[in-house]
Amino acid sequence: MLEIDLIRHVKVKGKPALYGCTDVMPNTAENALLLERLVIQQQTNKAYHSIICSPLKRCQLLAKEFSTRCNLALEISVDLHEMNFGCFDGVTFDELYFKATSAKAEQQGDVNTEQYGETELRWSQLEAFLQAPAEIVLPEAEALSDFYQRVKRAWHRLIDQQLKVLTQQRESQAPKRILVVVHGGVIRMILAHILQLDWQQASWHQQLKIGHGSISRIVISKPYQDDQLHQQVTSIAMPFLEDF
Repeated sequence: MLEIDLIRHVKVKGKPALYGCTDVMPNTAENALLLERLVIQQQTNKAYHSIICSPLKRCQLLAKEFSTRCNLALEISVDLHEMNFGCFDGVTFDELYFKATSAKAEQQGDVNTEQYGETELRWSQLEAFLQAPAEIVLPEAEALSDFYQRVKRAWHRLIDQQLKVLTQQRESQAPKRILVVVHGGVIRMILAHILQLDWQQASWHQQLKIGHGSISRIVISKPYQDDQLHQQVTSIAMPFLEDF
């Protein structure tokens, strides 16, 4: 049996924005707190056998330090990074809102109408995407369908690799537990794939809260004689740090 814990990174250093591929740093204090909790858990009950993480710093810094302190194998999966939001990636919501509202005020006074059109267009594009993420592709961004397929392929590769290791270690009957440090969007796509839910709906992304530092657990087994895998979601966004 294989148990996989998907943990979302802590909050990042920066104002609220669509931080997709923008490689922002994690909040130092929260990252240290999450690391200590993981280390204490590992020292107490040997919770994990290995770690897999996104290549972005907000995931990789935690994973590398945890790997070093607890002597765990670490793999960086390049396809488990967050969605690429193109021209909107890393641009703070405050900045977009300020530009749009300032330009609107100028337009009402017949000043700088060209800037008004540009900023209003960007704001309306973002709103349209948030309401219909599967239908709207932001400028220079990754389509939601491409994001889903990328994450699904990475998930299948992850499972295949881990099952091969389990096959080579048949003498061990204990479940193997893996920690995967990734992003909220990646976790939502993995859960939607396993639960066969509609990842194209805006409500799936807006109403399913995956808190920073929370853990979603998936158990994978072969309960029957054939080779069909059984994937079961046993918890979603379970709080790991009460402070969060």
